[in-house]
Amino acid sequence: MEQKYIMDAITVEASQQQWHTELVKRAKQSVEAIPLSQALGRVLAEDLTAQSDMPPFRKSPYDGFVIPYQSQVNRFKVIGLIGAGEVFDGPVAQGEAVRIMTGAPIPDDCDTMIMQERCDFDGEYITVRGEIKQGDNIVPQGEECSTGEVVIKAGTVLDSGVIAVAVGLGYATVPVYTTLKILVLTSGREIIPVGEPLTAGKIYNSNLFMLTNLLAEHGFQDIMTYHVSDAPELLDREIAKVQELSQQADIIISTGGVSVGLFDSMPAIYKAIGAHTLYNRVLMRPGAASYGGLITRKSGEYTLCFGLSGNPTAAYNGFHLLVLPILRFCQGYANTELMSVTLPLGAAIHKKNPFDRYVQGVITYTAQGAVFIPNRVFTSSALLGLAQANGLAKLEQGKHSYEIGDRIPVLLLKNHN
Repeated sequence: MEQKYIMDAITVEASQQQWHTELVKRAKQSVEAIPLSQALGRVLAEDLTAQSDMPPFRKSPYDGFVIPYQSQVNRFKVIGLIGAGEVFDGPVAQGEAVRIMTGAPIPDDCDTMIMQERCDFDGEYITVRGEIKQGDNIVPQGEECSTGEVVIKAGTVLDSGVIAVAVGLGYATVPVYTTLKILVLTSGREIIPVGEPLTAGKIYNSNLFMLTNLLAEHGFQDIMTYHVSDAPELLDREIAKVQELSQQADIIISTGGVSVGLFDSMPAIYKAIGAHTLYNRVLMRPGAASYGGLITRKSGEYTLCFGLSGNPTAAYNGFHLLVLPILRFCQGYANTELMSVTLPLGAAIHKKNPFDRYVQGVITYTAQGAVFIPNRVFTSSALLGLAQANGLAKLEQGKHSYEIGDRIPVLLLKNHN
């Protein structure tokens, strides 16, 4: 049985390759133009180019005085003042200076700027202390970019910094990919909504909140939800409802009901709504019972189906390893993979690993640098460790002992406090 299980299963890496093979013909998301005020978290669909040089004029990086350089001269008559946003149009002769504020444009006749801290100013003349170097402190026009230069590439996620740059380039609206429509399915007769009394044999639907909030954290906001009871007498009705909802979905993500239990209904539901199975076992722990399937719609359009374990740790890992990179690909991200770093272990791990094992934990910082501390409990059904996990370590198949200080690859899951 174990041998057949292994033969039918694929690795995490192979699952990603299989998806990319299937999605070669998938049409890209459609494009819409939206105001930058609404663009946070969206994915840029076209390159943004500079509409002018940046900066568009020579400017001063400090408060001080600008002059036409003259060798061996350190005393200058001040003939004017330039504030930020103002222009000094008059000529500036040798032996003259103009007082200037940070960010203001440099007059055409001037080629050198002297910081205010180096000048003694009597109200009419400045005397400069120390050597004056021609060309000092002039920010040149086009220092950052020239007109027509690509500044932000398509596939970039519009975060606060990117949006600030787009505004600085003069864009009021930007072209972005339309958001994926995602259906999240939870399953199980043991599941009850939070807020109801917790009776014997029941658990709260934490996976619903975990998945919908993971999606939101990664910029996926267009989400529908539905719960499948796994009750045989309701199966036909629930299939019909999932079929209806699936018509509006680009992506279906389910949790629970994908193993071989008597009441595991998700494989039957996916088959009934027209999904072609790509895989139904993955060589990883936790989360080996994972499903991937594809519903073909009209030309170039598909609904992708991901079935994850109902166990919280397994579902959390499966989301990051199996689902998120493909969501990012479909959404148009230029970089679809989560960042991985190699870190030393802060605690030993001794665990049999017939498959690759993925262990949640905390990336923390010591006097010697960053270190990965694995969660104390990392079985598939563990829940509480999700509150602190910010890294996911990969333990190689066949290696069963890791000691403190051993270096292992760790996926970065979220901000590190």
